[in-house]
Order: sequence, then structure tokens, then C-alpha cells
Amino acid sequence: MKKPEVNEYAPYYQRYIDLITTDDIYSFFKQQTEEIVTLFTTLSEDQASFRYAEGKWSMKEVIAHIVDSERIFGYRALAISRGEKNPLPGFAENEYVTNGKYQNRSLQSLLNEYTHLSSANLELFKSLDEEMLSQKGTASGKEVTARAILFVTIGHEKHHVDIIKTRYLKN
Repeated sequence: MKKPEVNEYAPYYQRYIDLITTDDIYSFFKQQTEEIVTLFTTLSEDQASFRYAEGKWSMKEVIAHIVDSERIFGYRALAISRGEKNPLPGFAENEYVTNGKYQNRSLQSLLNEYTHLSSANLELFKSLDEEMLSQKGTASGKEVTARAILFVTIGHEKHHVDIIKTRYLKN
């Protein structure tokens, strides 16, 4: 699948879209999901509570943030691909992490949710034809296409995988 054109998304999404270096977006997404599950499956609950610096999210909070974001991006892709004209709200990621009370959930529970959500979103994304992918809507106050949201979803996860590898698991 071709990358979205620059007029399909707000400039701040560019950093996520640039992380996608293949046209086989669905295989990339599936492989990345497997990589995330593998990375986190090897961790104990104590390791998942690790923060690489004061004030930074724990690894458990990172996976929870990925879940929250993917859920929101998936809804945005669905709504916009279906022609939704009402503006879709943004979200305050730090407040979501704080209010999510992820310390009360097991890492395995978060991984299960992530696995199911990614599988469902992959099927949604694969079901979108060119007309649906080209639909424009408004999210976080900016015009965006469903195609761009698909790429942002996957690029956002790639961004966090890179952070996990370089800042949390740098041994």
C-alpha cells in the first residue's frame, strides 16, 4: 500500500509515517505485534515496572499506552472510513496512563488485550478499500484520512518499540 500524501495528515504525524519503510503494511503490522508480544512476554512483573528515568513511564505503562492509542486510532480509522463528519476528539496520553491504574493489572492481562486489539484492528485495516482509505475526517482538530491513521497507528507502535529497545532493554 502506498504511503499517505502529506495533505492527508497533520505535520506532527510525519515522524510516525516515516518509520514505515515497506509497502507490505499488513505484514509489517502483524510482525510488529508479534515482536511486541515477544519483548514483553520475557519480562517479569518487576521488570515491567522498570522506568529508565524518573518521571518516565514504566514498561507496563508503555504497553498500556500502546493499547490505548491503538484502540483510539482504530476507532478513528473506522469512523472516518465510514464517512463520519463529526470531529473526533484528541486524547491526553499522560492523563490516560495516570488514570488507567495499570499498576493494578498484570502484564499478561495487558498483553492479552494488546494481542486481541491488534488482531481486530488488522482485520479492520485489511477490510478498507481505496475509497474508504481515502475518506477524510477530523481528529484532534486536524483533517486526516483513514489511510494516514492506519500508517500512524503502525508507526506509533514502531516508535515505542524503538524506545523500548534503546532505553529500557539496552543491554
